Amino acid sequence: MSSIKKLVELDYPNHLVTSPVLSKVIKKYDIEVSIRRASITKGFGYVQMEVLGEESEVTKALAELSG
Repeated sequence: MSSIKKLVELDYPNHLVTSPVLSKVIKKYDIEVSIRRASITKGFGYVQMEVLGEESEVTKALAELSG
């Protein structure tokens, strides 16, 4: 199995700002996340992060986050 690292940017819609979206995905897919930048307000969230893990798990996690 090979590990990969990807730089990812996420925009959160208003209804997900207070939900533990990243926490759930980290646990579900056994990935590591290193937050580089973030901005959270009442109506919007933005996160830039590096995601590290097994290639298949990172792919699944990113698909879940984008969907």
